[in-house]
Amino acid sequence: MPGFGPRSLAHLYTPDLASWIRATLPVGCTLKHFIASHAHGDHFLGLPILKQSFPSITATGTRSVVGGIAEQYAPPTYDGLWKLAFPPAADGTGLPDDEEAKVDFVALPPSNEIDLDGHPVRAIDVPHGDTHANSFVHVPELDLVVAGDIVYNADCHQWLGEACTQEKRDRWVDALAQIAALKPKIVVPGHTFTPTSEPDEAVAMSMLTSTEDYIRGFEEELAKADNESDLFAGIKYK
Repeated sequence: MPGFGPRSLAHLYTPDLASWIRATLPVGCTLKHFIASHAHGDHFLGLPILKQSFPSITATGTRSVVGGIAEQYAPPTYDGLWKLAFPPAADGTGLPDDEEAKVDFVALPPSNEIDLDGHPVRAIDVPHGDTHANSFVHVPELDLVVAGDIVYNADCHQWLGEACTQEKRDRWVDALAQIAALKPKIVVPGHTFTPTSEPDEAVAMSMLTSTEDYIRGFEEELAKADNESDLFAGIKYK
């Protein structure tokens, strides 16, 4: 979800949107910041593609998130997870070798704020979401929260593999409450098949509610399940 002021732009994730950005940027506007919301490679491993078109871009995130990203680049995770998930393909896509893929992230200042042409953009750490190194981005003037994987839409399953204890799931629900307290009119979830950027507080809040409902529904099925197959069957249609 990009947002721009008169002279610069912040892009908040890693999809292959370089051509769209080039076509959309106003004349004189520069892509300056790439903000990672959390330390999951599917949200930042595409950054080298953007850097080809925008070499001066700064990759950043909260200190906690930047630390988590370093773990994602480490061989056990990069080679053992991400390269297997995104193997080389005939069209040339897929993840490159470690050193070619790695981008140096710089932690945000202690305030976790960026001044975007006079408009504040703030990353806010949370104790846990679907992973431990997690934050969301708040743009007060737009009533906008870019939630990363703290929020899912109700049209896809949620990743609970790392929210594997009651305490971690409770902290995830606490993070949803943090977002709700800001009363955003736009919430950009980490995963959805039906994206929308129209300001609508009811729609925004419904995403928070459905995310919590899924977490609690998972817990109900977990309590009933005798094994992994039972849990899978129970959660399949949540």
